[in-house]
Amino acid sequence: MQNNFVIRWALSAVIILALVIGGYSVYASLAGNPTDNHTEHNSSKEPGEHGSHEEHNDGMQTESEVDPMIVHADGKMRIELKDKVGEPVDQLEVNHEKNMHLIIVSEDLKQYYHLHPEKIGKGQFQVAKKLSDGTYKAFIDIKPKNKEYMVKPLPIEVGTNHAHDKDATLKPETTFAKTIGDHTVTMTPDTFKAKEPVTLSFSFNKGTPQPYLGALGHVVILDEKGDKYVHVHPVSEKETKFETQFDQPGVYKIWAEFKFNGKVNVYPFVIEVKENIHGQV
Repeated sequence: MQNNFVIRWALSAVIILALVIGGYSVYASLAGNPTDNHTEHNSSKEPGEHGSHEEHNDGMQTESEVDPMIVHADGKMRIELKDKVGEPVDQLEVNHEKNMHLIIVSEDLKQYYHLHPEKIGKGQFQVAKKLSDGTYKAFIDIKPKNKEYMVKPLPIEVGTNHAHDKDATLKPETTFAKTIGDHTVTMTPDTFKAKEPVTLSFSFNKGTPQPYLGALGHVVILDEKGDKYVHVHPVSEKETKFETQFDQPGVYKIWAEFKFNGKVNVYPFVIEVKENIHGQV
């Protein structure tokens, strides 16, 4: 009788142990597979390296880890870069031959400047540029090392006479050929739809542009409010084709920069992006 009790107790212990081990194995298997309950987010973004499209404001973006400041005084633009705790941001990657590209536009989008400030201190940059009285927006285009960054418009007030027309509206153009000096630049296509990839192609009446900042040309795009900033580079070093996409219908201004005879010319175009009735492609 006693032997039977011992045998039954031993069998029960073995069964309980087997259940414990089996249950733990199932738990470990589920816990070790993060794809069942967790989607990994890849926050690496490289404007200008994903194809030719350097876009900073459209689409989902992580929070910027750099706070830039800009001041215009004594005919100079002074820029300071700090992180979220107020420390200088000093490590920048070279992007098309420069550490920093500074785009300045007047409030009415009639004036456009592409500048390249030089480093004067830790996280500090400066470039000479006199601006007439008025309101401007600055776009500091940089690639901080190991930090997320989004280009946002920074306001600049120059003088007390704000001469720019705040109520000016852009008027879309129907033909896209502009002439500066002896050089005429033509842009295609002539129709645009939102949420649809587009290739901006440029042709020239005289030859091919000279290399400029590591490319045959550069394109900057802003919406009519001057809030959404896009900087686009050619699809290759030997072409003047630029791939981009307009996420929302509306009016946009395009500045295409090309270098001829040692001088950089800026060709502005105003386009209307219409709603894509077929939905997102």
